[in-house]
Amino acid sequence: MTAVQHAAVREKFTRNAITLALSALLPMGAAHAQDVQELAVSQATSQTEEDYKVENSTSVKYTQPLLNTAKSITVIPQSVMKDRNVDSLRSALRNVPGISMAAGEGGTPTGDSMSIRGFSAANNILIDGVRDIAGYSRDIYNVEAVEVAKGPGAAIYGRGAAGGAVNLQIKTATLDEFTDVSLRLGTENDYRAQVDSNLTIGETSALRINALLDDGDVAGRNYVNNSNNAVALSFATGLGTESRLSVNADYQKQDNLPDYGMPWVSNSSSSDPVAELAAYEGGPSNADFDNFYGNIYRDFEDIKGQSLTAKYEYDLNNSTMLRALVRTGSIERQSVVTAPRFISVTTSTDVRLSDEKTRDTKDSMTVFQGDLIGSYQQGNIKHDIAAGVELSREKFERWNFEAIVPDNLNDTPELVDLYNPDAEVAFTGQYARTDKSNEATGDTKAIYVFDTITLDPQWQLSLGLRWDSFETEYFYDLDGDDPSVKLNAKNDELSWNAGIVYKPNASSSIYFGAGNSFSPTAEDLTASSNSNSNQNNLDPEETLSYELGYKWEMYDGKLFANAAIFRSEKTNALTDDPFFDDEQSSYDTLNGKQRVDGIELGLAGNLTDKLSIIAAYTFQDSEVVNAEGADASQIGAELPRTPEHSYSVWGRYDYSDALAFGLGAQYMGKRYNSSTPASREVADSYMIWDMMISYQATEQLSLQVNGSNLTDEDYVDQIGGGHYIPGEGRYLSVTANYQF
Repeated sequence: MTAVQHAAVREKFTRNAITLALSALLPMGAAHAQDVQELAVSQATSQTEEDYKVENSTSVKYTQPLLNTAKSITVIPQSVMKDRNVDSLRSALRNVPGISMAAGEGGTPTGDSMSIRGFSAANNILIDGVRDIAGYSRDIYNVEAVEVAKGPGAAIYGRGAAGGAVNLQIKTATLDEFTDVSLRLGTENDYRAQVDSNLTIGETSALRINALLDDGDVAGRNYVNNSNNAVALSFATGLGTESRLSVNADYQKQDNLPDYGMPWVSNSSSSDPVAELAAYEGGPSNADFDNFYGNIYRDFEDIKGQSLTAKYEYDLNNSTMLRALVRTGSIERQSVVTAPRFISVTTSTDVRLSDEKTRDTKDSMTVFQGDLIGSYQQGNIKHDIAAGVELSREKFERWNFEAIVPDNLNDTPELVDLYNPDAEVAFTGQYARTDKSNEATGDTKAIYVFDTITLDPQWQLSLGLRWDSFETEYFYDLDGDDPSVKLNAKNDELSWNAGIVYKPNASSSIYFGAGNSFSPTAEDLTASSNSNSNQNNLDPEETLSYELGYKWEMYDGKLFANAAIFRSEKTNALTDDPFFDDEQSSYDTLNGKQRVDGIELGLAGNLTDKLSIIAAYTFQDSEVVNAEGADASQIGAELPRTPEHSYSVWGRYDYSDALAFGLGAQYMGKRYNSSTPASREVADSYMIWDMMISYQATEQLSLQVNGSNLTDEDYVDQIGGGHYIPGEGRYLSVTANYQF
């Protein structure tokens, strides 16, 4: 036997030995495993680049096509985002009803903060299955697809995910040769230039470059503007082989004038607003929605983000793949933003400029994920398995950002008129970083396994378990009398999901799914440092969800429809402890209970050869079932930011090979900013209309006109406790795309 033959034998023996060792950890012996199919990397791909219908999830942990997954999952592909002129995560999520955006407030910065099915998902935004840290507004220039998985999902994603989670699938290098260049000009003195270029290097390697220059004002908002410069590089090698490595790096820098919107006319039973505002108590005032209540010389927002991700995939054989992912990254944010507040709504319509919010933070993370993805046949039963481990360290740092030269707007204090605010009042102060005020770390150790068991062509059973150990350490007085004082918390939690799928035929499925989640008090790494608070000693809140649904493919698989009814219950929600007096009212128990019952309907794909559609409707009946102490008045009230009715519909009609039209609408029902009837404010329902005209001028050049909020509707988009942020006004743009 030659040396080459010896090496081949050793390689084959090594692979078989690894397969046997790994399979010993699985529910069946590897000796019975047969090569079922060649495993494919999970991709939320459409059938064509123009197709609105998506076959698979963006997550490797959902091993089955969406048709056979016992959960409501919506994937917004690149084709929809391009037609609708989407440039941010927030605008992409307009295609998914049942999601309501929150405004930044207090310790929570402005950015992509939202509720899904009634519960916060601010800390449950992921990129390629890895938790994305920090609060900021995400651009989609380097995003292939956006996925929303509704219902508790701690077994999939870890802590949080009480109402659902959002996963962004990033663009990666492929074995294609293309360059796409686009330039958009809009009615808000704005431009957006993008380049997406993919180059092959040899037979199995490729390099992809995505770059963005974006700058412009926000439609319908005076003074507010955003600027974003970003670049992302992706290198992949071994494509099309059994051993694949990809390395992705990205960098972005945002320079924004932040927007905290407008003040509510507070709803308080103890006092009445002045006569001019009496008719608007408990909602928005009658001021122009264009009004800006900040100061252009003081307010700013600088964000710098970077990340580096390496992913390695190795096919042991046609039925088993190993996957390892390592990511490190950070988001740095420095900002001053004016929170609009009345000087006294009972005596005046003036708004003060003295309620400035400063932020100087850095969020960083290093994470490792290791997965085994396998498909095995044992007799007549097939097992599709995803098992793995996750190790991560998250770190949060905050510095004091203070007026080193006195802030005249704060010290005077300056007031502006509600109906005619002056955003250009002279500012003579100066802010700068001083001491570090607090620092927190969060360490996660997790192990998980998911098994979809195909019993026969009609029945599937899916089971999933994840064990998390989440430990936090929070130094909250670094600039105070005792920098060593800290709070510690540790949570060891078992999460689960289960589902059963019955397939009447190959193109439809009836399913029942259930799952849970846990939400620690230090979910965002910080904890209450109030000496009168006991939250740090409480167990996590828990949420259970049950869902019964039907999915089917019509018109030869070109159109996908889904319908589901669900119940999500937070069974031990935080609520006031009734046995402590007012001075200790921040003491809490886990005796609260909250519930959301609802219906989901969805449609995506081609109704005809010329008409494509993506549409969805969500009904939510939310309720505080139990609360105690001062919170008892909430019983029976709706949950914050949980509209009863919401829907989104978008259709594209291809008039010819060169000309296409698009038209869509989004409806959002009324939403409250809290569950306390005596002091909550309400945002009215609204509907906005969008349109598109696309013309393929040549084989390489296409032109596209988009219009959003065509009727220039005034509406509340993001809801906060003391303020709200209006949605964007009418906006028109022209985009030129050139491909070569």
